Amino acid sequence: MTSTETPALARATLPSEFDIGTPVEWMLDPDRRETILGVTYEFSQTGERKTVWYTPNKRRAKNALVVIELPFLQSRSRLGG
Repeated sequence: MTSTETPALARATLPSEFDIGTPVEWMLDPDRRETILGVTYEFSQTGERKTVWYTPNKRRAKNALVVIELPFLQSRSRLGG
């Protein structure tokens, strides 16, 4: 029997409750700086930081260069690409 009181796909959280992570630090390969090994995200509502590693094993890189800006992306955006 189907209930008509509650929609089957009721929303679990309101859109205002989503905590969006913004990238604040990038971990680069020190030998190939165009290779991003990981990114630290800061969440807007809680202020919590979480690092996501993009290495093959998804673990912390043994050696990484931490930067707070990506100059090679900024130069591309100025050129329109």
